[in-house]
Amino acid sequence: MRVDNPLPAHTSRMRIQALIDGTPAPTIRTRQRLRAVLVMAPVLVAVIVVMASELVYGRAAAGLELALQSMVRVVSLLLLLVAMTCLSTWIATRRGVHGLGASGMTLAFTALLVAPLYAALILTSPAHSRQTGIPWVEISPWGTRCLVVAGLVGIALLASLAAALRRAAPAATRLRGAAIGAAAGAWAGLALFVFCPSGDPQHLLVGHVLPVAVFTVLGAVVVSPLLRP
Repeated sequence: MRVDNPLPAHTSRMRIQALIDGTPAPTIRTRQRLRAVLVMAPVLVAVIVVMASELVYGRAAAGLELALQSMVRVVSLLLLLVAMTCLSTWIATRRGVHGLGASGMTLAFTALLVAPLYAALILTSPAHSRQTGIPWVEISPWGTRCLVVAGLVGIALLASLAAALRRAAPAATRLRGAAIGAAAGAWAGLALFVFCPSGDPQHLLVGHVLPVAVFTVLGAVVVSPLLRP
């Protein structure tokens, strides 16, 4: 039985380049759309967090003010979460020299590691007390409010990043979609850290970690078809 040899690497690159060349140029370039999204993302997240935190806790950033175990721990975790969010977003959105984006392995590692790393950071040594001692607010052990806030932030970022990269990823679209979902989840996780003063493990696992993982899966399933030229 004859088995055909796989296409040479240069032939695959030629086909990908042909797809890129054959795709009509958008009215607004991908780079410009990305810049707009990356500028607006922190503003959008800040608005959602401040409004929700003021509404629920009467504070602009309850997670940075109430039930703190250690200010040093809070600041350290905040900086680590900001770094993780920025790095995952950069990997998911970078186009690379030839417009093919980050390598498949880099995208895969990003998609697989964001949720576990987030869980390790907030669960191993919580920045907030398990008993928050906030008499005017009852915090659900299932993280009901946090799921809503995470949903708002994650959906907004997922939709924005998908729109910015629409028809702009000719290779590894499934992995790129998953990485975009992980980045959106990282933004949601960062927003929850600023919004929520709970240190209860069940609350953190369900209300904080679960949305990060869900958005990674959503990115792989929902976003990837939109990225193909």
